[in-house]
Amino acid sequence: MIEIRNVPPADLKNWWGFVKPGLETILRKSPEDWIPEDVYAQCFCGNSLLWVFVEDNKPLAFTILVVRSGSVHMWCLWSAVNGRLEEGSEVFWKTLREANINKVTFESHRKGWDKIARQYGFSPRSWVKEI
Repeated sequence: MIEIRNVPPADLKNWWGFVKPGLETILRKSPEDWIPEDVYAQCFCGNSLLWVFVEDNKPLAFTILVVRSGSVHMWCLWSAVNGRLEEGSEVFWKTLREANINKVTFESHRKGWDKIARQYGFSPRSWVKEI
């Protein structure tokens, strides 16, 4: 069963060996205006959250979240395994609902997200999902 772990700033360096290669993969596929060290700094300072999706103590994926009033913005999302997005998303939505988050946003230059985002209930252009 997949669980989500919120990584506190003090533990960030323990997870960085998993997170940084994922961020580098994102940057190879999509032009962004940040570098992995920006993400680390924002998580370390508490401006962003690192959530790691874990199964049997093995990290599968991560997301970097920016919390806003009643909503979160997914800054980054990366998975080390294929075919588990649906199962992980159910845990993700449940966790957000329990935290009284009612809107999720994200942005991407990648065209492939158009189809995937629609499958998960996001609206095009602003990519908003009401939960």
